[in-house]
Formats: sequence, structure tokens, C-alpha cells
Amino acid sequence: MYFLNSVRHAPGLRSALAWACGVALSVGQTAWADEDVVEPLVVTATRTPQALSKVLANVSIVDRVTIERHAGAAVADVLLGLPGIEVSRAGGPAATTQVFLRGADKRHTLVLIDGVPFDSQSTGGASWEALPLQMVDHIEVLRGPASAVYGSDAVAGVIQIFTRKGVGAPQMSVAVGVGDLGLFDTQFSVMGSQSVFDYAVSVGGTRYDGFNARTNTTPGTRAADRDGHAANNYQAQMGWQIDAQHQLRFGTIYQHINGQYDAASSSSKDDQAIKDMSSSHLTWTAQWLPNWLSTTTLGQSLDAYETRPSAYKTHTRVQTASWVNQITQGEHTFRSTLERRGGCLINSTLPLSGTPGVGSRFDAGLGLGYEWHHDALSMAVSAREDHDSEYGEHVTGSLAGGLALSRQWRVRASWGTAYKTPTLYQRFSDSGNPTLKAEASRQGEVGLQFHDQSREFGLTVYDNHVADLISYAAPGICPSSAGCYRNTATAELKGLTLQGAVTVSGVRASGSVDIDTPKDLDSGRILSRRARRHASARLSTDGLGWLWGVQAQAYSKRLEYQSATGPMTPLSAYVLWGVDASKDIDASWKVMLRLDNATDVRYQTANNYASAPRSVFVSVRWTPKL
Repeated sequence: MYFLNSVRHAPGLRSALAWACGVALSVGQTAWADEDVVEPLVVTATRTPQALSKVLANVSIVDRVTIERHAGAAVADVLLGLPGIEVSRAGGPAATTQVFLRGADKRHTLVLIDGVPFDSQSTGGASWEALPLQMVDHIEVLRGPASAVYGSDAVAGVIQIFTRKGVGAPQMSVAVGVGDLGLFDTQFSVMGSQSVFDYAVSVGGTRYDGFNARTNTTPGTRAADRDGHAANNYQAQMGWQIDAQHQLRFGTIYQHINGQYDAASSSSKDDQAIKDMSSSHLTWTAQWLPNWLSTTTLGQSLDAYETRPSAYKTHTRVQTASWVNQITQGEHTFRSTLERRGGCLINSTLPLSGTPGVGSRFDAGLGLGYEWHHDALSMAVSAREDHDSEYGEHVTGSLAGGLALSRQWRVRASWGTAYKTPTLYQRFSDSGNPTLKAEASRQGEVGLQFHDQSREFGLTVYDNHVADLISYAAPGICPSSAGCYRNTATAELKGLTLQGAVTVSGVRASGSVDIDTPKDLDSGRILSRRARRHASARLSTDGLGWLWGVQAQAYSKRLEYQSATGPMTPLSAYVLWGVDASKDIDASWKVMLRLDNATDVRYQTANNYASAPRSVFVSVRWTPKL
């Protein structure tokens, strides 16, 4: 009844859900797979390259074509429409953004940039609004617990962002885009390879006048003005093929954002949020023997946040060192991981740390994995032991199996455990709690997959329990009189994902439907800002020399809670429609058009914060021969 009531008040939601369901269910079994098709490789599932057909997990890949279609947008916008993903944002693209994977909090998803964890130890989880989209080559989304492979944080899954690399003859690219609300986006890149070296260098910038992010402001006041942002970024990736067996690679990415926001509905100041992010890595890949591959990575990520004129600063640094080995012997694959991760938070409100204003922690982990593929059968098992400098030992494991029923149909099942240590802010701030325990989860899922030359189908059912959930609760056990962090709840994150795609007469239709119940079992409440039903559908085809696309995204009603026991505010159901088109004018010129929120729907994903109205974006890319 909850969902039906939401649908009755949003007629467009009914049609979008029906469309997505129809696309997913239109897939049947009538043809054999094309054995000549080159399979994409997935790295995130096991930390080593693996053919997609052998992955025993629910994985999505966002390719470069899809990323280019979202030029001028944010990384989180590219993820919208993927199965199991929702986004909540407090205003425009540079505003505080949360990505919920299978209904879990954003801190329960591990985010990697070229294998390096990117995290904020003040808010918990990645600062999605700080990530630059222009430099991204592709994204892998792994759903399900992955602590047995990665350690802490991978409770709901892992999202890994891969930056661009140079391949082939030198190539230069210049892109300029303009859009509504004062959007202006530019990018310049040079990439290629020469002999044993490859390189990719990009610089870019964005200016956006924006819109009034607050819905509860008084007209004519400072708080009712536009909230825009300006950003500049760069990226460099260089590789050296030392010999046939060894490669050394260095990469770095950086973005600076100066964004406007309203600290309160009656604000008389021009509030600004300054955000800086960077991530760098040095990776050595060695093929010691024909069946022995190892990857050694040193990495560091930085996440800094500052507000003006009100003085607040926080700075997170995460440093990692890992050594991953894979040995393959016929049908058997053995993997090992030795890893150390250290985190440091500099924040003026950390009175409970040994050094006031500074909190730090490190984790050392050893992981082992085994995988077996024999004809139609597959099996994988992983285990990992981590030692946290403050929270001690954590042992996690996973077990997965798959059976190919035919060359198109495959069934799989998995079970795993995961954990998430408290953030340094939750531990050492004036709201911190020295008795906090790490959050722990156990999750099982079953999936059915189909794939042939022109059709895909997937059905996944999952059930994830997160114990000792940390929330901001009543004061009494910490210095703050406003509230303290406590282990207060058990979350149940269970649901069903249906996804599919089919190509008929040159028209490709794809879609997904998520039906889930992200619930606090202690209070019985649905978790804040999550929709229990959401769906996405897309049609794409060629016509008149253009590649056209139409997309719909539908969300049922959400609820937002100001506190664990306070009243709730309903956020209405809504449907978003978008249109995009691209055309290669010649070998050097390409033009792209996009219409977002075509029906100009007024909706909120966070209470009292508006979302972008209807807007048009036009981009031109010039790629001359060098």
C-alpha cells in the first residue's frame, strides 16, 4: 500500500515503472552467445583482472561513452539509473551528496580511485561532490559485502573509479560546453603512447551560476540567491613498460571547488564551501611467471573541506600500501593480499584524541582467496584478517558459487560478512564515544543471469543485516550537550533488483527496477531519504546521422528524519525525463546535446533543498590529428 499510494500521486511513475519492467521481462532464451565478442575485464571483484562472465557477484560497468554523455554533470549523476543506486543531494552538483548502494549509508560503500581508497573521516564515506567527472575513463560498481577482499568499509559494496590512460598515436582533445543556469565547462587533454611509455594529461574547469538551493528562504534575502560553484582540476597518468613482464605506472588527480551554500534560511552572509580532493598512486605490475601475477601499489588520497566566513576546517588523509598476488594453475586460482591502510583527520573539534585536533588510526590486513572454474561450475571463497590499531582483530569471509545452466543462463549465490570501523570524527569529536564498536554485517544473495548477442537479463535477491549501526543520539556520554554517537540500531537492507536490455531493429532498450526495504529493525522505520521503489529505463537508437537517447528515472516517496526518534517529513515521489543526442560531424568534430529534467519537475531528495530545474547543455569536442 505504501508504494501504491506513492504511484497514485505520481502518474508518470506508473508508466516509467511499467516501461522498465517490460524491458527487463522481454528477454527470452532463443539464441546462443557470440563467442567472438571480446568480454570486458573486471578488476574490482577480486583486485585482479577477471572476465565479466566469471565474476560471481552483481557488477555494473559504466563505460567512457556513457561518461561523455554526462559532460558537465557530476560523478554521482552518472551512477543514477544504475541498479541499486540512489542519490541524495543538498542543492546543486557541488553540494553535499550521498550515494546509497542497496539502501546502505554512504559510509558503507568503499570508493576507490585507481585502487586507492578515497574517504572523508569527518562525514564518513567519499565526498562525491568533490570528484571530477572529466578525467574518468570508466567506473565499476560491485554490489555486496567485500570486506573479505578489501577490509573495512565495503559493507554494501565497492565503487571503483578508473582515470584515463593513453593508448596508441598521440591525440589532443579540446571540449567546450555551455548550458542553462550559467553552466560553462571546458576540458583539454593530450594522451597517447610512444614505444614503452604511455601518457595522459588533462586539465579542466567548470563555472555554474546555479539556482537557489533552499526551498524555505524569504525572497529578497541573501539566502534566496543563487548557489553556484567554480571548479578547476587536472589529471596525469603515465606508464612505463620496463620489459615484457614488468610495468610501472603513476597517476594523480586533483580538483578544487569553491561553492556557495546557505548555512540557514535567514543567512545574511555569502556562505562558501571550499573543497579540495586529490588521489595519487604508484603501481608496479609484475608477471613473475606465466601463471604468477603480482601488483604492488602505494597510494594516498586527500579530502579537505573549509567553510567561509564561518570558520570550519577538516582534512582527511588516507595512505595505503598493498601487495596483491595471483597464481593460476589450470582450473584453480589462488590470490593473496597484504595491505596496510592509515588514516589521519585534522579537525579543530577533536578533543578526545591523544593530540587535540588530530586523530589517526591504521589497519593491517592479510587476505586469501581461492577460485575454481570447471565446465558449468564455479566456486570462490575468500577470507581476511584485519588488525585495527584501536578496534583490534576483525575476521571476514565470503563464499560464492555459480552454475551455467546453458550458454546463456547462469545462476549464482553468495554469502559474506563485512565490517565498518567508526570514523575518526565519530570516535574523537566532542560528540565522540570511546565505547563505540565497529558496525558488522552479514549478507546473502541469489542471482539469475541471461546474456546473448542482443539481450541481457538479471534478477538478484539480497538480504543484508548491519548490526551495531552508529547514529547520532541523545547526549549524556560525551562532552557535547547536543548529542553523542552511539551503537543504537540494527539495519535490515533487503530487496530485489530486476534489470534487462534488448536490441531490436537498431533500437536498444534497457532498464532496471529496485524493490527494497532499508529498515531500522529497532524502530521499524525506513531509513532516511531512501525510496522503497525506484526504476530506470532508457531507449537509444541512430537516426538522421545522430545517436539519440531517452531516459526516465522514477522514485517512490521517501521519508526524512531529523533525529532517530523525531518526526518524519515525507518527500514526494517523482519521475525525471531526459533526452540526449550526439553526432560525429567529421573525424575531428563531435557535438553533444542533453536535456535534463525535461518536464521541469520540482522535487527534493533532501528536505528543504531544491533540485535542478529543466536545463539544456551543449558540448562540442575537437580532436585533431597530430
